Amino acid sequence: MKKLLFSLSVVMIFLLANVVPTEASDTSVIENGVLKNNRVLIPIRAVSQNLGIDVKWNQFQKTAQLTKGETEIILAVQFKRALVNQDRVDFDAPVELIQNTTYVPLRFVSQTMGADVKWDQKAKEAMVILDGKQVVVKLKEPKYSVPTNQRLSETRVASLSEKLNEASDLSKVKQVNTYFRPYFTDRLIQQIIQQEGLNFKEMNFDMNTATVNYTSNTSATLIQSFVPGNILTGELHYVLDREAHVIYANGVWKVDKVRDHLRQIPNMSLEPDLQ
Repeated sequence: MKKLLFSLSVVMIFLLANVVPTEASDTSVIENGVLKNNRVLIPIRAVSQNLGIDVKWNQFQKTAQLTKGETEIILAVQFKRALVNQDRVDFDAPVELIQNTTYVPLRFVSQTMGADVKWDQKAKEAMVILDGKQVVVKLKEPKYSVPTNQRLSETRVASLSEKLNEASDLSKVKQVNTYFRPYFTDRLIQQIIQQEGLNFKEMNFDMNTATVNYTSNTSATLIQSFVPGNILTGELHYVLDREAHVIYANGVWKVDKVRDHLRQIPNMSLEPDLQ
């Protein structure tokens, strides 16, 4: 009888040693993170799908309300300031609209919601741990590989921004064609002349609010925002977005088209010289 029990015990130990766990892994993966200015951004949809955060998007305001438990974050495209439970908090990477998809700063959103964020420099991946779950954020390859020496430099962005500001008031510019030709295409110059300036009089967009997104190897969008003031109640800000379409030809970037969009966002005490 003892030999039988001993044999059964040996068999059970052998079987248990060779059991492969079948429990599902509690790790999810975000495949389309973006690295910009050494900061990881993730699509807002990935926030709700992978981090368990409720997201409400306001298309007109271009704002997002993120809620988890008792924590609420309100973010606005183009800005580095958020409302966290109505308190104003600054962070170091703006919310961006990239090819019609809203991207938010991973570290700020995750840590504000109580998550632990780790960066794997070798793998170029971020790990987010929240409520016992793990989320791995992988960086997607840029759709367009623009050579480093061909990219828009900060100096060129500053020059284009300055000339766009000046193009709002032609009374101060002599020889419009000659003055703007190094910065604008002939098509845009003729449009500016016909409408007697751009639609941004007395609004000096700050170069520091600019974000650049490449739409091909030879084209990009340069987006800037200006805060002219708030409405009478003070609960909302007016925000004017200026989107410049720039193209690369003959070794230089020039503005080809410009459009603007007026919106309102929650009052974050944003002054025109703040990002």
